[in-house]
Amino acid sequence: MHFGFKLKEFTSSLFIRLLISFLIIISLLVAFILYSVVFYRGNIKEQVINYNTLGLEKTTENYENLINNIHSSILTLSLELPDAQGQDFDYWNAFKTMQKTQLLLSNPYLYLENLLLMNKNAGFTLESGRGADTDVMFQSYYNSPDYDAAFWKEQYREPYKFRVLPESSFAEVSAIGRTEERRLLPIVVKYERQPDFYTIAMARGDRIFSALGQTVNDRFYILNEQGHMLYASDKSLPPYIPKLADKAGHIIEDGVYYFYRTGASGLTYMHVVPDNTISSQVRWNFSFVLLLVLTIAISVIVSLLLSARLNKPVKRIIEAMHRWNAPLPWESGIKEFNIIHDKMNDILKTNRDIHQDMSEKESLLRYYAYSNVLKKIRHLEGNQSAWIPSDRPFVLLLFQVNYKPTLQRLDVEAERATSFIREYIHRIIGQTFTDAVTFQMEKDQILTIVFTEQSDPNIGLTLEHIRHMLEAEKDYCFLTIAASGGTDDWNEAYSIGLELLRRRTFGDDTQIIENAREEAEEAGLSPAQEEELDANLYGGNDEVVLQLVRRTLVRMRKRGQRADAVLRFAESIAHRTQKNLQQRHIDPLPVRDALEELPSCHTYERLDEILSVMIRSSAHLVREMKDKRDYIIHFVYDYLEKNYAADISLDALADKLNISRSYLSRYFKEKTGENFVDYVNSVRIEKAKKLLLQPDIRILDAAQLVGYQNANSFNRMFKKFTGSTPSEFRRNELL
Repeated sequence: MHFGFKLKEFTSSLFIRLLISFLIIISLLVAFILYSVVFYRGNIKEQVINYNTLGLEKTTENYENLINNIHSSILTLSLELPDAQGQDFDYWNAFKTMQKTQLLLSNPYLYLENLLLMNKNAGFTLESGRGADTDVMFQSYYNSPDYDAAFWKEQYREPYKFRVLPESSFAEVSAIGRTEERRLLPIVVKYERQPDFYTIAMARGDRIFSALGQTVNDRFYILNEQGHMLYASDKSLPPYIPKLADKAGHIIEDGVYYFYRTGASGLTYMHVVPDNTISSQVRWNFSFVLLLVLTIAISVIVSLLLSARLNKPVKRIIEAMHRWNAPLPWESGIKEFNIIHDKMNDILKTNRDIHQDMSEKESLLRYYAYSNVLKKIRHLEGNQSAWIPSDRPFVLLLFQVNYKPTLQRLDVEAERATSFIREYIHRIIGQTFTDAVTFQMEKDQILTIVFTEQSDPNIGLTLEHIRHMLEAEKDYCFLTIAASGGTDDWNEAYSIGLELLRRRTFGDDTQIIENAREEAEEAGLSPAQEEELDANLYGGNDEVVLQLVRRTLVRMRKRGQRADAVLRFAESIAHRTQKNLQQRHIDPLPVRDALEELPSCHTYERLDEILSVMIRSSAHLVREMKDKRDYIIHFVYDYLEKNYAADISLDALADKLNISRSYLSRYFKEKTGENFVDYVNSVRIEKAKKLLLQPDIRILDAAQLVGYQNANSFNRMFKKFTGSTPSEFRRNELL
């Protein structure tokens, strides 16, 4: 019983459990590998045999298709050849025959070197590039030890119509000997309507085998119906051909597999594979057995080491838990155990930091309370107003931060930069007002609450000190500072401060806004100046427009105009310029560029530069348009402007211009980008909008005045171009 207790204690340790688990996994994997090898080893040989059988089947199919193609191509060629029954040789027909032969030989998928056309009556043989007497042809040009001229003459008397002959060596014979020797596979095709005429197709046997053969080696043979060899891919050894029982299958003799299949042409295709080639693929591999043994040994060793390595940190952690408050100086090589070690230390550290964290949260709650009160944010739960003192006078100091594009050089986000400025302001104000509260209201707005009277002179001195210190950062930002107080309502004080911030004058210097500052009257354009501005914008007179704009900017600068008023004036100039360009169907790109730059513009010099570029570029586009004014489009625009209320048709305008209706429609679309009918409706709707602004004109009367005789058509077109019905438009505009 004592031994059983010891055994249980031993086997319950983490080290033993890990080691046993690893060994079980290794055993299962080894058993699976051995089972897989034994089970599938018996199927490999059958799969190899099936693979060779399928390969030969595909090869047979390819060869049979090729033979059929050659046979049908030659028969087709024979139908196009003239009858050659006489003994006289017609050279013109021969020339045409050679051309057709060359066309057939140009098909690379027939793998033919040449076609020889045999004529018994003329005793003449014709091929793709020449013709000669039959004896000369097979003695000099297609000389073969197996096929002489007598053999080919004998073929006239043979009764077959198609036959593949054994491969042989062919060469040209001259005074210097045999040259251009090559091995060719002759294929003879005869014709029923011309018994004294047949064709010999010289096929390239090796090229056919390279292209169509689907075998694993080069021991491939073709046999005729009598079992005689026609072609052998391996010409180094004379093959042994066993007796074949069926039309397809495989037999084994003397350790050699013979795979064979007989095609529809009567030819038998054979692939020979030595038994050692197949057996080598199913034999036990010594390298595999050795690798398996080494893998098992290494796996067991790694299991021992890994189990020990996992067990050791656990033991150290347990020891450390017994000494909870003691430091843990050790470090494991396993990341997860180091994380556990760090977390245990963090737990102890957390106890020391709880008090400090609660203090910081109390300060944060105070900030939230002030922010919610200032912005009138209501909460269903909690009494945040408990943090707000109700019996102390206070002054709100608001700081609006404006960043210049140069801030990007510092690689600091605007919100992050504002938090730095907040800390800086808090330290300066804290030197005079120790209980002041400073926090960030928005990403570019800082607020400080100072508990003192608004008349306290230290407020002004502190703000001047802040402005002086922030001059060092004027290349990157500038501030607008406002002080508001003298009221018990926190939200009212905050609203007053925001209004003071909006009173800053146009410029990029840090400004302190006081309640006593009087606002200057906006120095914009008079109605007469606006008409002059629009006229010169339309005419492309940029110098006159610039004079008007610059005179206005000078007046604004002298009067100390508010920043928002200056920017509104600049935006109005941009919108007037944009409207002028759009009326002329010009892309207002300069205006879009200017509107993108205006929000980051803070000086009159930069504003003058932006507006000058916009006005000059726009005027240049207008002048270009005037110089390139299209007569046809100009005529259409003027005609519609004067006759929009009449019955306008594309045919009538085309007649006036002496051009066709289709040409005018296509030309107008290409030049303006819109259809003629859409443009007519857009002009009429714009005129109707102006009429609808007069309360004494009925909607139906307005429709008829602009050319619509049907109220439904007018309503439909008006909503299409404006998004609302005529009555909705009038109601919204006259409110």
